[in-house]
Amino acid sequence: MKKTIFYFALLLSVNCIIAQSVIVLHSTDTTAVFTGNTAFNDAYTLAENGDTLYLSGGAFTISSDIEKGLKIFGAGVHPDSTSATYITQISGIVNIKNGADGLYFEGIEFSHNVQENFSQVVNNVSFVRCKFNQHLDFGSSGTPSTLRTSYSFIQCVFMSFLTLDGVTNSIITNSIFNQKISLSHSNTFNNCSFLYTATNSSTSNRLIYNSNTNIISNCIFHSSSAISLYYNYIIDGASNTIHNCIFEHTDPILGSTPIETNNYKGIDLSTVFIELPSNSFSFDDNYHLSTSAEASYLGNEGTQVGVYGGLFPLKEGFVPQNPHISAKTISSGTDENGLLNVEIEVNAQDN
Repeated sequence: MKKTIFYFALLLSVNCIIAQSVIVLHSTDTTAVFTGNTAFNDAYTLAENGDTLYLSGGAFTISSDIEKGLKIFGAGVHPDSTSATYITQISGIVNIKNGADGLYFEGIEFSHNVQENFSQVVNNVSFVRCKFNQHLDFGSSGTPSTLRTSYSFIQCVFMSFLTLDGVTNSIITNSIFNQKISLSHSNTFNNCSFLYTATNSSTSNRLIYNSNTNIISNCIFHSSSAISLYYNYIIDGASNTIHNCIFEHTDPILGSTPIETNNYKGIDLSTVFIELPSNSFSFDDNYHLSTSAEASYLGNEGTQVGVYGGLFPLKEGFVPQNPHISAKTISSGTDENGLLNVEIEVNAQDN
């Protein structure tokens, strides 16, 4: 942990001094610092499987395909918790390709598509406390012939579509969805908030469509009658298991042969939250349940439904697990010895 704090403090110090985005590459025998417009690609070229990249706040451009199992940490995605560093944003399409098994991202906002071509077979990929502004497509340009497994999406924000074609036996938990999900088969959704409301009765307009044999538990469906008459059109697919979830409609449409247990239907969501979140995701919204709702709407393991329940309750501020830069002070000029005084407050994280 001390080494990690040192690397992250070094990263921010360099960032403060040269006023540009910085990456620190850490491996068993190498520590290197990269700056400039090609920082990400330069660091990626030198990195080997199992290495870690620490990204400062700021914008990074990616033009390399990802074919290595790296651990990549950013400074975070929440504007409030990154006030000392700025959010970490990756621009450019992220192409995940063969060889990237074990790939791990945390605390990063992706401004363009993240995708895996249908011909690629990569397993054990994780995204933690990330924000996706565009499409995630794991069956890009075709239909995968070999299934991929062990994907994890933990405490993420999905602003656009999620296509899970070819991904199975994977988990999406404590996340917030602004748009639709398609082609999910035999995956698990736990403690998520779904903000999308169908605007017509077509199957492709459902929140979760063309999706079978998933387990959906402890979730809150924000589909609203104030937005559309079709707010009960939730799922298109077969044999999905739905339990301990909250629905506004008294009779939501959940696909063919759904397996339902202990769901809460016909619930006024304004009575569930301390303050009802808006219909489109914003970091300004509050997803905490009211005290009475915490006790009334329980998930299958006994904790509250929604993003603050379950095994991975949402961490305030979406703060990544690497040491967090909470404050910085930079002198306006050098002292009599020509030194610039930089003070950095770094907080270790439990998770």
